[in-house]
Parts: sequence; structure tokens; C-alpha cells
Amino acid sequence: MTDFAKRLLPPGFPVPKQETERLLIERLQNSKSEEDCFRWLLFVVAFYRGIQKPDSAKALVNLFLETSNESEHKAHCHLALGQIATDERRLEAALHHFNTALRLNPTKPKVAYVLHNNMGYCLNQLGRFQDAEHHCRVAIGLDSRRASGYRNLGVSFQSQGIVIGAAWAWVESVKADASDGRARDMLKKLVSAQPSLMFECPWIEEGFISSNDRGDEGPFV
Repeated sequence: MTDFAKRLLPPGFPVPKQETERLLIERLQNSKSEEDCFRWLLFVVAFYRGIQKPDSAKALVNLFLETSNESEHKAHCHLALGQIATDERRLEAALHHFNTALRLNPTKPKVAYVLHNNMGYCLNQLGRFQDAEHHCRVAIGLDSRRASGYRNLGVSFQSQGIVIGAAWAWVESVKADASDGRARDMLKKLVSAQPSLMFECPWIEEGFISSNDRGDEGPFV
């Protein structure tokens, strides 16, 4: 066990009884470097989120934040805390963590994308649609191949009364990931409420093509 792992999980740390949890904690404790420790930390946090143990996930992440001096790791930790807060519908707390992460200037484009996109989602939920639009646009600028940024942008547009913009965003979301039916369902509801859109914007038809129709191999990851 490295000195870093000892500081994170000191001797006497209770060994979990659940087999998967026990194995993950052992991997975390036996990490050879801070980078390796951080990688296993993310696995443990994801596991805890999956089994509805957010307090255990938050405790580990906060311990890591107190122990690490790596700004990239700290940014990812605040991203994780923001995601947990979003799960718990503590949206203002989530925004605080996402903003803190962004101030740490993460260099990985994927992390920056998720931060801006998650901020867009939270801001939409809080009714701050113009702010949400800004963050969704930044996310799409970082990676235009991912669907969720377009999907959240569509929600922002629709809530601002920008109907054609919402239709465009949801079509782009479906084109990015045809297996995700959420954007397609929102697009269907929009067209059902305003049937004239199909005549004004015939390209909307692309949003109703499923992954089976396209012959896609799968969504972009």
C-alpha cells in the first residue's frame, strides 16, 4: 500500500462484508500510486452510487479531496460530488461543485464536457434557461458527437419559446445517439403539439429514425 493509500484508507478501516465492495476497497487500498488510487476511487464511488449508498461515496471523495494536491483529480472529485447531489435533487449544491471543478481548469475535454452539460441540466431544472443554454452550447463546442448536450439544449430552447431551435437540437441528439429515445420522445411531443413544424422543417423527419433503421453499431461513448 502506498503512503497515499494509507492516508486515504488508514489501517483499521472497516472491511466491507459485501463481496464486490470488499474487492473494490482492497484494490483501492493496494494502489501503487496516487493515479492508480484515484482510478479505483472512481470505481468505488460509481459502485456506491449504483447501490444507493451516496453517503459512503461522498465520504470517500471528501477524504480524497483532503489528501490530494492534484488539481485534475480534485476537479473530477467535485464532478462526482455534483453528480451525487444531482441524484439527490440538491441542484444548487450540484452547481456549486460543478463550478468549483471548472475553476480548477480540468484539462481533459471529457470532464469539461460533462461539467458544462450537467450544469445545463441543473439550470434547466431550476428554470434558468438562458444560463442553461450557454453551458449546453459550451459542452457541444467541446464535443459535438455526444447526444446529451443537444438534448439539454433542446429543453432550454423549448422553455424559451425557441421551438425550431428545440426541434433542431433534438434531431441532432437523435443523430448522435439513435438508441436514446428521450430526445425522440420530446421531439414527437413537440410535433404533436405543433404539426405544422413538419411542413416548415422537413429535416425533422431525421429525428424519428431509430438505430435499427440506421443500422448503427451503437452510441458514441
